[in-house]
Amino acid sequence: MRKHILLIVAFCAASGLFAQDFDLPCGNLNLKPEVQTVQLYAGDDQLSDPIIPLDDMVERLTLSFDIIDGEGEVLNYTFIHCTHDWHPTDLQRMQYASGFDNDRLDDYAFSRNTLVEYVNYRLRFPKADMMPMVSGNYLLIVFRDDLTDDNVLFTRRFMVVDEKVHLGVSVPRYPDDLSLTDTHQQLNVTVNLNNYIMNNTQQFSHLTIRQNGRWDNAAEGLKATYVYPDHLTFEHHPKTVFEGTNQFLRFNTSNFHFQSENLAHIRQTDEAFEIDIATCEPRARMAYASYEDIHGEKFIYVEDENLDNSTEADYCRVNFFLKCEAPFTHEDVYIMGALNDWRFDESNKMSYDYRLRGYTCSMMLKQGYYNFMFVTNDRTTQEIKTDLTAGNHWETYNVYKLYFYFFNVVKGYDELIGYATVNSH
Repeated sequence: MRKHILLIVAFCAASGLFAQDFDLPCGNLNLKPEVQTVQLYAGDDQLSDPIIPLDDMVERLTLSFDIIDGEGEVLNYTFIHCTHDWHPTDLQRMQYASGFDNDRLDDYAFSRNTLVEYVNYRLRFPKADMMPMVSGNYLLIVFRDDLTDDNVLFTRRFMVVDEKVHLGVSVPRYPDDLSLTDTHQQLNVTVNLNNYIMNNTQQFSHLTIRQNGRWDNAAEGLKATYVYPDHLTFEHHPKTVFEGTNQFLRFNTSNFHFQSENLAHIRQTDEAFEIDIATCEPRARMAYASYEDIHGEKFIYVEDENLDNSTEADYCRVNFFLKCEAPFTHEDVYIMGALNDWRFDESNKMSYDYRLRGYTCSMMLKQGYYNFMFVTNDRTTQEIKTDLTAGNHWETYNVYKLYFYFFNVVKGYDELIGYATVNSH
């Protein structure tokens, strides 16, 4: 299926067309195992969202990634415009981008003094010779040679915003469903239209809400509950109610010679450093404990300020262990966070060890500071939940990211005209 999809992408890139009828996977996907530590962020802040203003885009996004045991080669990249719900638009490329259809990615450097050899690639874009021209959702595609199934390395989402409206958000102490008072967080949203939208607001406007860096539980395509002449409200809506979750767990591997918080053992092998995370237990029945986290993100760095984080940070094998007397009967357990780009696949799926009486998983990670959380995936519904492993608390400090789209009938695409981030407390 993916082969047919990517052949379609290749054809579309050549013809300048991307049709919404095709089922293009516009998500954050890693398609090659040798590609590691993909980061896409605004400016120089690793913790920022990949979203930039329409009126100031030149080289505002930073892309960094590694290819393990790479030889150093020139790669290519392109981007396509997407709808509010992440499908390719019907626009011709000349309607949403200027310049070339794709460009070279040739800024790379080899790792130095590391046990695990890799090549680090960096890119600052958009560039003047390949520039988005309209607001909305975009998908970045990095590939070798021609755009075919075997050559695509990964895809990443980014957004261009043209702020025309203002979003106001509140998190009330008591949700509409009082049975969720202590475990869930509800958002009430007001969109001040600023006279930008006058007609068909209910039909053509859409709101997306994300909790931290997650896409799996995002509320997408929300319609306004009430429509007023100068503003919209999104309230009393079940999709604006999120599990409160818990503070993320954390560990720091920036120094292999110092056993920092939550690290049980550090050892060096011939192939790589190996680190055991301190034994974790389900927090579902534990009282809420407040402490600072970075909302599930990762920050790549080495403690020595004289070293280059991009090429002198080494990779290490990190071993996780979740103590559990018996395996869950209907759920699989995963490690959630930016350490795996918020995906749920074999790389972060845990296995139950009957001898150790707990779940285990090992991941190769670049040196840095990481947040993570244990979650379950219901085998029937495929719903990711935190109630059995991390627990849910209204008090949890979450970051919510809101995106407001309006489908411009004249121009034929979803404009991203509002963006806001809000802390739950």
